[in-house]
Amino acid sequence: MPDSSKSRSGAGEPAGEVNPGDIVTSRAPLETPDRRPKRNSETQQQQPEQPPRTLPGSKWSEWVFSGALAAIFLVFGMAILMDKEGREQPRSLASTPLFIGELHPNISDVIEKAPEDGALEITLVQAAPMYPADVVVGFASDALVVLRRMREFFPQVENRIVRFVVKAPLHPTDTDSSGMAPLLSIEFERSEVLAEVMAPEFTYQDLLNETVAVRYLNDLSGSRYLGAFCRDPLSRSATDFCEREVRD
Repeated sequence: MPDSSKSRSGAGEPAGEVNPGDIVTSRAPLETPDRRPKRNSETQQQQPEQPPRTLPGSKWSEWVFSGALAAIFLVFGMAILMDKEGREQPRSLASTPLFIGELHPNISDVIEKAPEDGALEITLVQAAPMYPADVVVGFASDALVVLRRMREFFPQVENRIVRFVVKAPLHPTDTDSSGMAPLLSIEFERSEVLAEVMAPEFTYQDLLNETVAVRYLNDLSGSRYLGAFCRDPLSRSATDFCEREVRD
């Protein structure tokens, strides 16, 4: 009987040929190739840094414009606040004035009894106004401060009339003090106005409404300044004054 194993592994058979009934085994373990890309540590370390992101030109322009606009509003807001504080609480006020001329730093002259009517005449200086209406605003605000301090420190004053004269540039753009002149005056009954000025709600507009007379010492500039004030929203509480004095 022929040996089946020999016939299966005869010399004439090609190596590696698989015959029916043979058991196929693998001597080498199956290895799955690693298909992941290898990392190069040097390449990673030498990668250039990404440049910082910059805003597009349009965004940058918007930010610059917004910043400039905010700065403008801040400057104007501070200017208005400082002007308001300066009006309500004037600097350099003498704590205990000895003379009427020391009641306010803007007083330039005092006549205790005017020759024509015996009025107490006080001249107030309004230099370099920010705009024309500000002359009357500043003038009336300073006059209110003087009257309040007069009642506090000089209750013995007996003049029937108190007159305030405003001295200011002939034109709002004038910055030279030599171009200043008396422009107009406002008068009050002393006893009546002093009875009202101490009320906290009493404003410079209310004071203007209490005037008993207005005189134009310079017809052109005086009337222009007063007209500019009465056309300004600041005069909304001085309606009585403006209706009496402004003629269209």
